[in-house]
Amino acid sequence: MEISPNLTTLEILGIAIKSEIDSAKLYQRLIDKIKNKAVRERIGLLIKEEKKHREIFESLHRQKFPEVEIAIPKTSFVPKMESALTQDLSAKELLEVAMENEKTSERFYSDLEKRSLDLSGKAMLQYLSRAEQTHYKIIKDEYDMLQQFPDYFEMEEFLLGDRLMHLGP
Repeated sequence: MEISPNLTTLEILGIAIKSEIDSAKLYQRLIDKIKNKAVRERIGLLIKEEKKHREIFESLHRQKFPEVEIAIPKTSFVPKMESALTQDLSAKELLEVAMENEKTSERFYSDLEKRSLDLSGKAMLQYLSRAEQTHYKIIKDEYDMLQQFPDYFEMEEFLLGDRLMHLGP
C-alpha cells in the first residue's frame, strides 16, 4: 500500500485506529464460525492484540492532540473488509480477508516507520509492523490447516491423543 506523503499525523492515527477496530471485529466474526477450541483461543489472542494496538494509537492521539477528537475514516483501506464485516462469509473467506488485512497493515506500519524521523515513533511502528507479520503467519497457518483438513474448524477438539501416531522411541 502506497502511503500518500500528504497524510497528516491525525489522518494516519485515524486510519490505524480504524484498522485495529475492524481487525478485532473480523476476528470476532471468525470466532463465531469456529467450534475448534484451540483455534478459537488463538483467534481470541489476536483480538486482544488488535485491541492493544488500538489503545496504543488512542493514547498517542491523546498525547499529541489532546484537544482534537479522533477522526476515524468510515471505510477501511482493505477493500474486502467492508464486505467481511457486513456479509455472511465462510470461515475460509474471512481468513482470506484477514490475511490481506494483516499484510496491508504490515506494509502500512512498515512504510510509516521508514518515513518517521522520531526514534520512539520508529520503534513503535516497527513493533506494530512485526506484530502484523506475526498475525499474518498465525492466520495463514490456520488457513493452511483448513485447506488440508476441511473439518478442522468444526471439531471441538482436533487431533486428540487417541488419533495421533507415535513417532520415535
